[in-house]
Amino acid sequence: MDRGAVRLQIALVLAALIFSALAPFAAQAQDASEKWTFMVYMSGDSSLDDNMAEDIREMQLVGSSDMLDIIVLTDSSGYSDTRLIRVEPGGTTELGLGSVNSSWAAELDLGEPETLSQFVIWAARAYPADRYMLDLWGHGNGWPGVCPDKGNYLDAPDLSAAFGAISATGLQIDIVSLDACQMGMLEIAYEIRGSADYALLSQKDIPVAGWPYDLFLGRLAGNGTVAEKGAAMIDDYMTWGRANSYYSLTLALIDLSRMDALAGAVDNYSAEAITMAGYFNTEFASARGLTEKYDGNAQYDTVHLLENIDNETQCMSLRILADGVRSAVSAAVVHEDSWSAATDPEKANHAHGLSVWFPMTAPGPDYLATSFAQDTQWDGFLAAMAPYFRLPGRIETPYMATVSPLDSDGDGLLDSVRISHAAPGQDVANIEVYGPDSSLFADETVSTEGTTDIPLGAFGAYQVAVYLRDANRTLLNYSLFAEGLVNEGLSVITGRVQSDNGRGQRWVQVALLDADGEIVKSTVTDTSGRYRLEVVIPTDTDGVGLRLECGLGPDRMNMTVGSLEAENVYDFILESGIDVKWIVRAVGILNLAGISCIVYWAAWGREKRSKKFSKSQ
Repeated sequence: MDRGAVRLQIALVLAALIFSALAPFAAQAQDASEKWTFMVYMSGDSSLDDNMAEDIREMQLVGSSDMLDIIVLTDSSGYSDTRLIRVEPGGTTELGLGSVNSSWAAELDLGEPETLSQFVIWAARAYPADRYMLDLWGHGNGWPGVCPDKGNYLDAPDLSAAFGAISATGLQIDIVSLDACQMGMLEIAYEIRGSADYALLSQKDIPVAGWPYDLFLGRLAGNGTVAEKGAAMIDDYMTWGRANSYYSLTLALIDLSRMDALAGAVDNYSAEAITMAGYFNTEFASARGLTEKYDGNAQYDTVHLLENIDNETQCMSLRILADGVRSAVSAAVVHEDSWSAATDPEKANHAHGLSVWFPMTAPGPDYLATSFAQDTQWDGFLAAMAPYFRLPGRIETPYMATVSPLDSDGDGLLDSVRISHAAPGQDVANIEVYGPDSSLFADETVSTEGTTDIPLGAFGAYQVAVYLRDANRTLLNYSLFAEGLVNEGLSVITGRVQSDNGRGQRWVQVALLDADGEIVKSTVTDTSGRYRLEVVIPTDTDGVGLRLECGLGPDRMNMTVGSLEAENVYDFILESGIDVKWIVRAVGILNLAGISCIVYWAAWGREKRSKKFSKSQ
């Protein structure tokens, strides 16, 4: 092979090595190579007028580039002061309102949905990009509206109209951020769900300084997915706010594709809660008072509200439906953070990302115009509860019900529950039985008078909820029984303890421990290494979160049991190469030798003392 061919091969090998070394960095840089257009709808025709310049200066610290266009529509508190600008590093460039719409004059109303949609559509066409972020800047008041302009504002139907017009062009916004107070509500996220992938929303007020725009824009230019960049913006905001804000802070990144499922879960919950408003009205009102309320008009953290309703009512059917809402909120909230400032009387200790409206009056036409009210029965629950804030008091029908444990087969172990019930009239009784894992085990509709026996399933403790309803399913009486209702079972645990050479180990301790590490039952292996434990579930143990422990000292072995069945087999192989049997024999030999020494010493000592005594005589 000539020198040229050798050099070529060496060059190819070096190139391959360099490519392999740089490949990870190239993959990371691919995210940063996506071009973004950042559109700001800056409604400063309000008390926020003085704060506009500072936020624009923060944007100038990053400025537009080949990979980022920062386009801002601004409107100050005067007249003929609407501007359309491109933010550059250290300055701005006037673009002219006529480039968007020839009819646009120097004073626009940013409270009109057409102004918002025309601006966004134009900016996306004039500055095409791989990704788009829209920032609504201005005052906010939750579902009633955002971006006020001389008395007008974008309410929920306006947002729906504006984002609908944007979507009709085929434009999908990657992130919508609302640099406005109290916009982190179910009602708002649901309104914009079809036009954007993610939303950055705050449940609480936002400091007048607004977002740290230089940090946010720096995230758009960096690596990561859209969701990762949005989550990083939350972290930036909270870090900045903890050092600069007198307000408590909240911010969440919402996956808007999850909002339909969340609304469905709230709808199911609301339908059940409506039937219980008259019966649980004092509990609902108490839960509302215990829930973290934010700065606006009756805006409460959704998850915290349902947790308090669970605690106040102890209603099992509501709890199951609330679990569905909580799971849906968890799926929708990609990332959230909160912080309570010592100087702010309204804390954020129980923020979970999304609030919901819960006033003391029936919702009016403005709320009923929101998509959330139209597509869920939450407004129906609010209307059902409203009268009871003025005239509280339980509405109930007397209903005698008792629940007792039962040994149906006479083996000495409880295996069923017996429900005795009696009520006047033609009302309907419903019985729900909840298993050891708190899931619904049985659901039966029975006559209002009589006795019902229900066999139980898995071992463990049960709860029984008894409901009395009228023909319209309105709750008239409710009782929860949770004491002494168990399905007991004899659980047998067997197995063999052997050495790694297969020899059974005798006299080895095997213990069953509960979740707290306390010994439930223990035994020792027989001569063949076998053991047997018998426990009654749940008398001896609740049957879950258990583990077996084999041996003593540092060489003992643990095995997770999890939950017990009627028959359970667990074998152990001791890792030590020393046979326990021979250890026992060795200890026996040593003990025998020790005893012999004592006997010999005693005998030798007696003989020596006897001789000494004889000499003295």
